[in-house]
Amino acid sequence: MELASERVDDAMEDRGKIKRGAVILAGGDSKRLGRPKGLLDFNGQTLIGLVAGKLFEFFQEITVVTDRPDLYEFLPARITGDLLTENQKSSLRGIHAGLSASNLPYQFVAACDLPFLNLELIKYMSGFAPDFDAVVPRIGSYHQPLHAFYKRSCIDIIERQVRSGHYKVTDFYDHIKIKFITLPEVQRFDPEQQAFININTWNDYEQALEIIAGERESS
Repeated sequence: MELASERVDDAMEDRGKIKRGAVILAGGDSKRLGRPKGLLDFNGQTLIGLVAGKLFEFFQEITVVTDRPDLYEFLPARITGDLLTENQKSSLRGIHAGLSASNLPYQFVAACDLPFLNLELIKYMSGFAPDFDAVVPRIGSYHQPLHAFYKRSCIDIIERQVRSGHYKVTDFYDHIKIKFITLPEVQRFDPEQQAFININTWNDYEQALEIIAGERESS
């Protein structure tokens, strides 16, 4: 049986060898950390640099969405800012900016604070991307909207939602053709669901460093 991950190369061939693209949302003010979380040190590498490095193993084009472009000039990526600046700052606004900055038909969107991205899971998800407006992991009733593929077809829907004052990413899911990636699918590639671990507090940061240290000791 053909896996979705095996379909992505065929889809690229059929569609004229479309380049793969990813969007990294650099995050907001990180009030709980007191500094931009993307610049946290992970053994001599910034967190956003770690994320970008992993994504570059599969994606040819990466866009970073930030309102502080000066902080991320060191990244070999396109840097762009939000377009809907008259509306409340939100992840939804960032997704809109990232999709708008590229002509690619669909892109993987990730938060900048996911140190354990699993490329095999992402590759599997990418196999569904040509056929859906969004491909999103859903564990029970809980979604992972910042570890998901979105098509450019979502741009107008997102803009309407933002301008109406609704900023929850999942609110527009009922209006698009969406593929949900279930827990058993995730666990085939990532049994502990580490891909969804993010950094919001100093405790999260310390635990992530401990996981990395443990992985190095066991390797």
